[in-house]
Order: sequence, then structure tokens, then C-alpha cells
Amino acid sequence: MNVMKQKRQQTAKVTVSGIITKPPQRVKTATGKVMATLTIQAESERRSPYPLKLVAFDINALELMACQRGSRIIVTGRHEWFNGYQLTGAQIVTC
Repeated sequence: MNVMKQKRQQTAKVTVSGIITKPPQRVKTATGKVMATLTIQAESERRSPYPLKLVAFDINALELMACQRGSRIIVTGRHEWFNGYQLTGAQIVTC
């Protein structure tokens, strides 16, 4: 099995909540896939709030675009490191 596939299967899904600090931006990938990003101030019981970038694809990206700055959001996805922590493949629980 490919090492990257194996690594991806091992990552656990996490649920994060926070306040949207930067409005959603629509981005087109090189393959033409629809992608949306936004930044939240993630909250945790164990540490102080921290900025976290959310990345969503396809239908989840369209749902993410409906969220507004300043609103509370709860999302589920994979934690990754790419120029800072981000939650990839985000699925909105509430917005």
C-alpha cells in the first residue's frame, strides 16, 4: 500500500468549534475542483484560543461559503499541517 494512503487512513477525524474571523474565500484548484477556505478562532478547554484554517471541497465548500464572519461554527475534519494548522475536508455541523 502506498505510504501516503496509509498515513491518510491513520488520521483521526476531529470536531472543532470557534468564531469565524476571516470570511470564506472560494478557490479553484489546478484540477478545477471547487474549494473554500476560512479562518476561525478555535476554542479548546486545554489551551487558549488559536487561529485555525478550514478547507472544504465540493458541496461542503458551498455550505462553508454560506457562513458569515463573526458567527459560531462547529466542523468535523482531519487535522493537517500545511503552512500552519488546518482542518481539511471540513464538514459543517452547525453554522
